[in-house]
Amino acid sequence: MAKLDKIPQAVWDKAEKEGFLRDDVKAAAKLDRSRDNIPCDCYVLLRGTELLFLSGINVLKKRRKKVPGGIPLEVEYKSLSCEKLDIFGWRDFEVEQQISGCIIFAKNDFGPVIVTRISNSVFDEAKDLCFEINLALGCANEADRRKKEEPACCPKCGKVYPDQNRKICPKCIDRAGVPKRIWLFTKKYKFSVFAILLAMVLASALTILAPYISSGFFYDSVLTVGGEFYGQVLLVIGILVATRILSLLVNMVNEVVTAIVVPKIVYDLKKVLFTSIERLSISFFTNRQTGSLMNQVNGDANTIYWFFVEGLPFIIINGVQTIAIAIIMFTVNWQLTIISIIAAPLVVVLTKLLMGHMNKLHSKNYSNNRSLNGMLTDALNGVRVVKVFSREDEEKRRFEKRNKALAESDQAVAINNTTWFRMVAYLFTIASTVVLGAGGWMVIEGQLTYGILITFTAYAAMLYSPLTSFVNMISWVSNASNAMQRLMEVMDAEPEVKEKTDAISLEKLRGDIEFKNVEFSYDKNRKIIDGISFKINAGETVGIVGHTGAGKSTVANLLIRLYDVGEGTVTIDGHDVRDLTFETLRRNIAIVSQETYLFQGTIFDNIAYAKPEATKEEVLLAARVSGAHDFICKLEDGYSTRIGWGYKDLSGGEKQRISIARALLRDPSILILDEATSAMDTRTERAIQAALEKLSEGRTTIMIAHRLSTLRGADKLMVLENGKIPEEGTHDKLIREKGIYYKLYMLQYEALKNAGIEE
Repeated sequence: MAKLDKIPQAVWDKAEKEGFLRDDVKAAAKLDRSRDNIPCDCYVLLRGTELLFLSGINVLKKRRKKVPGGIPLEVEYKSLSCEKLDIFGWRDFEVEQQISGCIIFAKNDFGPVIVTRISNSVFDEAKDLCFEINLALGCANEADRRKKEEPACCPKCGKVYPDQNRKICPKCIDRAGVPKRIWLFTKKYKFSVFAILLAMVLASALTILAPYISSGFFYDSVLTVGGEFYGQVLLVIGILVATRILSLLVNMVNEVVTAIVVPKIVYDLKKVLFTSIERLSISFFTNRQTGSLMNQVNGDANTIYWFFVEGLPFIIINGVQTIAIAIIMFTVNWQLTIISIIAAPLVVVLTKLLMGHMNKLHSKNYSNNRSLNGMLTDALNGVRVVKVFSREDEEKRRFEKRNKALAESDQAVAINNTTWFRMVAYLFTIASTVVLGAGGWMVIEGQLTYGILITFTAYAAMLYSPLTSFVNMISWVSNASNAMQRLMEVMDAEPEVKEKTDAISLEKLRGDIEFKNVEFSYDKNRKIIDGISFKINAGETVGIVGHTGAGKSTVANLLIRLYDVGEGTVTIDGHDVRDLTFETLRRNIAIVSQETYLFQGTIFDNIAYAKPEATKEEVLLAARVSGAHDFICKLEDGYSTRIGWGYKDLSGGEKQRISIARALLRDPSILILDEATSAMDTRTERAIQAALEKLSEGRTTIMIAHRLSTLRGADKLMVLENGKIPEEGTHDKLIREKGIYYKLYMLQYEALKNAGIEE
């Protein structure tokens, strides 16, 4: 269970915008998936009988404005989604562990309800959240809380978890998982990676060497009478120039090789990710917004990219330099070294505390800026409404309030930047002053040479800079590790529907279909298909009717094996569909769904997508049969018209006709029409229906439609109700029986008659 004061300020800003004030929130938890099942940082807040789901990720990116000697990267919280859920009347919130994750569900008057899905790693956080919700709803009491608060222990070693809210054992955690996976992507370029690391070490060495040449060596060996190279100033200048040129070349090689290798690593990473996503079953995407998923995948990949390009080199170079400089300083004079680094632990602690404070100030500043911009957008876009209702004065007051809040937060950020951080940095100034004084006294006493003192102070200055950056380095590593873990979750996900290693490959299927005692459910608490059995002979046209949600489309999904049955078997030509290759099923079954999707490209390419080797004549024939040819010819570029974002936009009916043409081009043995003509007017639908009836001759056709009049010519009709088939037969037979089908048909007939449409 996340404590309220541990919720990031950026999340509170978003929550308050949604009406969830901090004082009203009774419980909160940080989960690892949004409600649409996307891996992310999801904060769940409870207020009264409402839950707020705020989902986002921390993205590591390059800083827009470079700060001399500062950190090249920054962290930005990227919001993905925001959703409210009213739980009034709900009860008994629980978490159920499954093989591939967990489900949070509750009960209401209608039965079990799925609240959200999570991974097994946040099971305990979710369990605590459910308890707090049940406590707020009166389904739990304080005695249950005391029992729950008994310290939990690691099942492997038996030690109590340091953080009872996160059941992670520091001793047993697998720390090698993420680095091992990263190494799998980098070992292909191991020689280039070695060259990068070598260049970094050389660059660090040259950087460390420069102060000695320009200070200690120059003063003691060149400018001092009796020095080994006394008077050879040009020698020192030559060495310095050569060192700087060599350093420049090494850095250039490092950056060039990095610029070549890192994009290749990220390319391989994205390629593996996309391949992993493509092989997953349709169930993986059912409760996900695929656009948001890809945006997150891309954002996490970019986080890793910038970590490799800017973060890792920064960490390695500064780490090597810090260790090397500390060793050199101890070698030169250990007393001065102790004085130099004595302030370092205090600076690191204070910097960490100040960074937390500054993050809050920056979050508040960002929130105020966003609030002002939002108010301006509303006022300007709705200026007509403002004028009509004479609300100009009210809008001025709203603007004044938000503008003042932004100005105050700007002042707070500026004041803190110019005071606290400078005061902390001044600790190093004090330390360097003490070092200079102690070193000067040693020079007077003859314990140090002047050149060595100057060299030592130069190294001390080089030591201070990276020490203040180590706090942010931890944040970079954490963000990159979290991003990699999220990507690993996608890469390691296993498809629920798999092809057998010895699957049967057939060129052509006849089209005999049989369902035997088939059961199926998307969620274990509710069966969609409940023990249905039926047979369709090759060449028959069968219509499936029923109320919305009765399972009509599910039958089609099981046939084409987008999902596997829970119980029973689905066979085609006597073969269990689980024994056939995916290629055999996809080649012989075509489905036209009510949800049409066209790719960005030409109309010709979209139709030919089902059969890339199709001739122009075949594409045109499919378009004619689907009724798409006439409207395509009226377009300026005909079949070469580009469609998609930024190009020609088509109506819903036009898209559906192209989708039908795409399915017909494959010339399948089994054709499934799932509300294929739902976006068309009655006249167009009848024309296409007549063409489809001719096309259906010789092939098995399954028609799913709400408009029952389109199914009257089917050889057989099946009525789905509550997962079963209570009625089946011809149109005339079912009308005579006056059962479910008759009631559905008469309702539609009367509605169309009242609208003046004759069937």
